[in-house]
Amino acid sequence: MNFDVAIDATAHFVRVTVTGEPDIGEMLSMIHLLGVESETWEDDRVLVDLRGVRTPFSRPEQFRIGEEAGASLSHMDRIASLVPPERVTRVSEKAAQRNGTNVRVFDDEREAVAWLARD
Repeated sequence: MNFDVAIDATAHFVRVTVTGEPDIGEMLSMIHLLGVESETWEDDRVLVDLRGVRTPFSRPEQFRIGEEAGASLSHMDRIASLVPPERVTRVSEKAAQRNGTNVRVFDDEREAVAWLARD
């Protein structure tokens, strides 16, 4: 395994930080496991910080990531995905939203946190 995942509870949401070089299979498995784990969390809002992920996912892979997030995390109220500015494509966001999952992609952490904290 060539990536790490850290999960930290904050005042208004859970922060999941992913770093390293997960391949597409590892990324999909990690999202699925987050879906299972998050069923026990007190908060139903999550910030997924992907700025430390160095794997260059293709557009079809980004679509699969969004589909998995939509399927595995649909019970969450809000999911903010934080990526570097050059990686904002909205492909995964749209794929997740097709399942009705409330996902938004951000390249600015303050904006992501503000969206998660909004009532």
